[in-house]
Amino acid sequence: MLQQEGRLIDFLKEPITSFSDAQVGAAVREVHRGCGDTLERFFAIRPVRSESEGSTLTVPASNDGSEIRLTGNVTGKPPYTGRLAHAGWQATKVELPQWTGPAASAKVVAPAEVEVG
Repeated sequence: MLQQEGRLIDFLKEPITSFSDAQVGAAVREVHRGCGDTLERFFAIRPVRSESEGSTLTVPASNDGSEIRLTGNVTGKPPYTGRLAHAGWQATKVELPQWTGPAASAKVVAPAEVEVG
């Protein structure tokens, strides 16, 4: 879906050293739009934490690491207090289409394209 809607794999696998920053920037805008729309439609991505990045946060002892990862100088016993460096991301829904094609084609991310003239 990220390839079909945003051409993400094409962009990531293309060697970009020979392109100008302006050319890369123009490509990134299209990839960003297409992939962002796809993530929203199928996963409704939202921040894990609602606090502003940089704000102080106390992490309770019950934290299992799945929603909050501790970094930096983690010593002693919880609760820990620190600065929110990244709010994290979570999928608030998962609505993936079901594969209906042949099993042999299930791993094809994007088919080859042949333009007939």
